[in-house]
Amino acid sequence: MQAVYALRQAELSNQQIALDGIAENFQPDLNSMQPQDKRQLEGHRKLASVLFEEAIKANQPAEDEDAPTKVLKAANDGLVYYRNRGKKDRTHLAQMMIDEVQGIYDDYLRVLLLLVELGHAAQIDRERQYRDVDEEPFPFESTLYDNSVVKALASHQPLTNEAVRRNVNWTDDLLFVRKALKESLKQDATYRAYCEQKTHTPDEDQALVQYVLRTLVFKHELIRDFLAEIDLSWTENSEVVRGMAIKTLKSVQTMEGLKLEPLTDDWEEDLLFLNTLFNNVLDNDGQYEQLLADQLKNWDVERVAMLDRIILKLAVCELMSFPGIPVKVTINEYIELAKAYSTPKSGKFVNGILDNLSTKLQNEGKLRKSGRGLLDNK
Repeated sequence: MQAVYALRQAELSNQQIALDGIAENFQPDLNSMQPQDKRQLEGHRKLASVLFEEAIKANQPAEDEDAPTKVLKAANDGLVYYRNRGKKDRTHLAQMMIDEVQGIYDDYLRVLLLLVELGHAAQIDRERQYRDVDEEPFPFESTLYDNSVVKALASHQPLTNEAVRRNVNWTDDLLFVRKALKESLKQDATYRAYCEQKTHTPDEDQALVQYVLRTLVFKHELIRDFLAEIDLSWTENSEVVRGMAIKTLKSVQTMEGLKLEPLTDDWEEDLLFLNTLFNNVLDNDGQYEQLLADQLKNWDVERVAMLDRIILKLAVCELMSFPGIPVKVTINEYIELAKAYSTPKSGKFVNGILDNLSTKLQNEGKLRKSGRGLLDNK
């Protein structure tokens, strides 16, 4: 959704840049000794701008037998710029979309590695020979470094390999790790109580490391804000990352032992879904616009919030392009997106439009569902 929204914003920007370029063609030539007809130049600028905008809507070069050659050329030069810039933006944003999804996996690795680095920092802190005069005494019977779950993470070669492959590490942020230990963990009563005991059962180790993850890594302002600086999508991704990380921690006590969680069950299939959805919603924009216009007879489609229109078009695209996804699943998914990212009333608005439109499309035989997509269909 963000990629489509960003592309629409880029298109508006590119359109304005093209219009500015057209205007440049009809500025008075200050170096010319000939008199300049400013009124005529302004008229040509307006005509070229209109032809350019009509060409965008028609998706074809501007044509006007009565327009001066310079006017027609300016309009079509603007169209060439707009199209070329649009192609580059589309390619760039499609890749950004994939990178952002993969960023969830990077965040997951980063969180697991943070537990390991906090353990190392705790061990170094315990071994320090000198303490600050005003430093509060701290029990060092045990630390996070001694935790069996953290030790399992530290020695798990697949985690190390994945971190290297994705170039995820805390090497440049060890000062922050030490600060997090000092201001977060060592100030926490639960962690302090853990460190007062020399030995711990596997269940106690598991409980402590889950507590550190849930309460300190994901909720302590210092750590949370730092992670948000690394990844601008952290707030959106954190719930998924937390779920993946907790599953990994729990796996330490299973028969199979520590196991990393995959980003998805089938990344290749999900990658195909993302690319297909992104490309189809752009390639069929006019068709989806008309379908929505039919449902919004008492509305001016252009005045519907851009984000709501994008959400609706993505939903229509998913309904029509993916026979294996049930109608109700799609509708519920985009209702939640509208609630999360658009206006307070968008959820109900999207629900009403999609409910009516999906029924209409089914009655017209335009929704061809198969397999799992037949489940729970209306």
